[in-house]
Order: sequence, then C-alpha cells, then structure tokens
Amino acid sequence: MDLTDIAGLRTATDLQSASAAAGVDSGEELGKTAFLELMIAQINNQNPLDPAKNEEFVAQLAQFSSVEGIQNLNESMADMASSIKASMTLNAASIVGRSVMATSNLASMSGGGLIGNVNLSESVSNLQVQVSSPNGEALSVIDLGAQQEGTIRFVWDGRNGAGEEMPAGFYRIHAFSDVGGEAVEYEVEVPDRVISVSLGAEGATANLASGGAMPVAQITEIQ
Repeated sequence: MDLTDIAGLRTATDLQSASAAAGVDSGEELGKTAFLELMIAQINNQNPLDPAKNEEFVAQLAQFSSVEGIQNLNESMADMASSIKASMTLNAASIVGRSVMATSNLASMSGGGLIGNVNLSESVSNLQVQVSSPNGEALSVIDLGAQQEGTIRFVWDGRNGAGEEMPAGFYRIHAFSDVGGEAVEYEVEVPDRVISVSLGAEGATANLASGGAMPVAQITEIQ
C-alpha cells in the first residue's frame, strides 16, 4: 500500500468535512465528543511520510477547548435561565391576593376608600376626579384644582356626596379637566386585586379581579 494515499485530516475545515461524511448535519454544532473522536482519527490515519505539524495539533486542541467552553457555557446559561424563571414564578405568586395599581377606570375598593393616580399629559387649571358606581350613578367628585403635568395622587374617602359610606366593591374612576371649553379625560391608575398569575413566553402576567390583566414587570405599586 502506498502510504502517500492515506488521507490526513489536518484542519478545522477537514474535520467539518469528515463530520459531514460521517452523517453529521453541517447546520449542527460539532460537539466536543465528536471533535475529539475526529482528532484521534486524524492521529491514527495521518501520513507517516508527511505527519501533521505540532502547531496544527496545538491549534486543533485550542479549537477543542473553545468548543468545550462554549458547550459548558450554554449549559450554564440554561441552568441560570431555569433558576431565574423559578424565582420569577415565586415572586409573582407572592402578589396573588394583593392590591396593585393598574391603569384602568374600574377600581376595586375593599372599604374605607381608595388611593389612585392621575397621569397628566399637560398642566391644567381645574382637575377633577369623578367616582361613580359600575352602572354609572354619580357618587362623588374630588376637586384637585390646578395641577402641573405629571402623576397626581388623589384620595377617595369611600363616601358618596351625601356622606354615606359605600360598600366594598368596584367603582368607576374618571379624571377630567376643562381645556379650552372642552372636557379632556386623563389616564388614571387605580387599585385592583390580583386573583392569579399566568406564566408565558414573555414573562408573568397578573390577572385582575376587574377582568383585566397586566404584565407583572409593569406593576409599580403594591398596596
């Protein structure tokens, strides 16, 4: 047998070609086990009359180390992702049954009134917060007067215009101001109770008693 006919696998390209010939999909990453097997095959089948140089083996060993390092890193990142997801699940579950601030016009009042926010997109001279029952019956008007642009805190004492204490339940909250003779409504944040938490590809979602939902990451206040 002519020793010069024995093929030698000397480069990373040659290794990839050999892996393809062995049935490894070129679109897949070469695992460290396959890499090592191919390198041993190269040593066993190299041409004795023209052996691979030490520098080539050193370069291939460096490639092997890099492949192994990347695989270990991927495994570590997968473990870390699982740990983070488990931590997020536990943290999200802790808010079930709690009252959180949600952007909505339907507020949950457990008795004794509630605290909310008005998000003003401009400065106004006569901000009012109107409270009504779920069927639209007007109950109370809170005059906040002139306010600067930003987040404005308001408090409803839980009583109607006649001073009667209202029962626990849901109430509609709207904020208005007269701008140029027209009533302009502004976004409000009101308390709502978290009844459950759903986990999805985009993270945890808090399901609210009012029927709404909001990403847990967007909750800015827990009461």
